[in-house]
Amino acid sequence: MDIAALTANQIQLFILMFARTVTLISLLPVFGSQSVPLQIKAGLAFFISIILYPAVMRHGMPHIPATTGLFVFMVVQEVFVGVIIGFAASLLLTAVQFGGYLIDVLTGFSFVELVDPFSDTSVSIFGQFNILVFTILFLLINGHYFLLLAIEKSFVVIPVLGVHIHSGALTSYLIQMVGNVFSLGFKFTAPIFVTLMLTQVALAVVARTVPQINVFFVGIPLNITIGIGVTIVVLPEMSRMFREMVTLMMQDIWRLIYLMA
Repeated sequence: MDIAALTANQIQLFILMFARTVTLISLLPVFGSQSVPLQIKAGLAFFISIILYPAVMRHGMPHIPATTGLFVFMVVQEVFVGVIIGFAASLLLTAVQFGGYLIDVLTGFSFVELVDPFSDTSVSIFGQFNILVFTILFLLINGHYFLLLAIEKSFVVIPVLGVHIHSGALTSYLIQMVGNVFSLGFKFTAPIFVTLMLTQVALAVVARTVPQINVFFVGIPLNITIGIGVTIVVLPEMSRMFREMVTLMMQDIWRLIYLMA
């Protein structure tokens, strides 16, 4: 590509592509981590935009308004596409983190919070454990390749300046996805959650039948031990469920892309 021969329209097209790509990169799991410097995110988005530029050009040069106001509006449109797709992808680890928080509430770890380097927010211990373990698993099953493919697919299905917002269907689907975060988070840690709930019931029965036992001092280390032990036992099953969750995330992203086409 001869940079010196680029026209104003071609430069504007590249800026629109970059706006969508950098927004996506900033919100995607792994790529959008707060621990990744902004320069690397911007550089990766710039590099991806350069790679995809010839493919986008083959679909024809869209008509880009010459006025600044309309061009800014077009940039906002592309940013909106990136926000929607990136938000859908980020819900995956949100569900995993929510499941970990449920376990922390029952084990007593909810009183202790750590700083998550991926989101730069305070999270519970099991929530942080889930994020670290399943981020590694996400990379092992090549989930990051799918995210890169989703960026390329978005330009194929939704050409630059070709987004059509079906507000009713899009809003309903996004609300459904947010609701699924809670159900998926609970299903993800259901074996541990149910075991800890039964432990709480057992401790309540002991407290009523043998009041001499200080359930408070017995219950906390018991809940922690059982929580960690059951997590180790069911971790392979949790990994299988996580793979299914990744498949659902892929389907959700494809659906959202076609809803905006």
